[in-house]
Amino acid sequence: MAGLSRYAIDLSPLRTSREFRYIFIARTISIFGLGLLLVAVPLQVYDMTGSTLAVGAASIVVGVSVFVGTLFGGVIADRYDRRPVISIARATAGIAFAILAINAFLPTSHLWVIYVAGVIEGLAGGISATALMAVIPSLLPKDKMAAAGALMTVMSDLGTVASPAIGGVIIAATSVGTNYVLAALSSALTAYCISRLPSLPPPVRNTEGPLQSIASGFRYAAKDSVVGGTLLVGFCAMMLTGWNVLLPAYASEVLDAGPGTTGLLYSAPAVGALLGSLTSGWTGTVRRGGLVVFVAAIIAAAGLVGVGSVPMFAVTFLGLVAHGFGRVVGDILRYAVIQTETPEEYRGRVAGVWGAQISTGTATGALVAGAVGAAVGPQEAFLLYGAGGVIALGVLALFLRGLRGYRAHQEEPASTVAG
Repeated sequence: MAGLSRYAIDLSPLRTSREFRYIFIARTISIFGLGLLLVAVPLQVYDMTGSTLAVGAASIVVGVSVFVGTLFGGVIADRYDRRPVISIARATAGIAFAILAINAFLPTSHLWVIYVAGVIEGLAGGISATALMAVIPSLLPKDKMAAAGALMTVMSDLGTVASPAIGGVIIAATSVGTNYVLAALSSALTAYCISRLPSLPPPVRNTEGPLQSIASGFRYAAKDSVVGGTLLVGFCAMMLTGWNVLLPAYASEVLDAGPGTTGLLYSAPAVGALLGSLTSGWTGTVRRGGLVVFVAAIIAAAGLVGVGSVPMFAVTFLGLVAHGFGRVVGDILRYAVIQTETPEEYRGRVAGVWGAQISTGTATGALVAGAVGAAVGPQEAFLLYGAGGVIALGVLALFLRGLRGYRAHQEEPASTVAG
């Protein structure tokens, strides 16, 4: 049992740091609130317009706004006290959700209101997420960064799976307006939890202009072989998430599967991710963290190769489970590297670059996967897409020697802020 305990998710950040507990609770509430929107907005827009293009436009509006908010959120987090930045951003998002609720309860809802609220929510969400990431290293010792990343990831995965399902039930029983009201309440609770934190000003206040500050963050990341390499591998890992655009055609044309079976396949990566999170205790003690970052990403890509190689439901399910497992382990380890190796004065801006590589990598991956699928068919696309990922990551492992040889720091004394 002692050996198995090494693999159990490390809960010590929750036990030792009151401030991290507040952040964890705030983030969990926020994720479940946002999950309600994931189902409410598309359903409402489609019900109003009957257009999948309008639904896609709503997603693009939020995505672009998150990208902008993420980059400028890094600048703000390196210039101002991060506690009020997060609280104000979450409160602002709550106002956007309240506007959506009012709009939904009107006799005639307005599409433009949904798009405007999406811009507000995206900007506020990008700012708060970036500032929140910049805060955590000041609350925990460096050797607990992987544990913090695992805890954040497991709740994110659970929330992503559970809250849209709950949101669908709520809409069926009441209306989309109820989801928006609950999302607004979740933002208010999140802002309250963050307000319980101590003042968290950046140790070195950045005074550069906004665009100059963003550029300096990118320059730092590009020059640092470990941080820059981690972000580059992260971009490739995010590109691999584009598989989901291939799955409807693959399930229908290759597996001859119905909606129920397709839904199970969509859940398979979440199963792997949850397994990876719950058994992530070892990530806090791994010494060759840089090498394992590559191994985890290659496992995620290899899972997609398996899907394209053997057109059977069981193999497809297991391949997507392996993909989810490799993705989440890589996420945890990359998070730990970024949080450990980024100097405090760049922490907000590097967190912004981290968020930017997630959003751009995911969007680029979906575009690439869709193009390949249209050219060669869904089964061959899975095979080529996954194999391309394995090759690209292998090449990066060969050339990014700084990250490949990276070894985690030895255990350090507990943070003076933790308590």
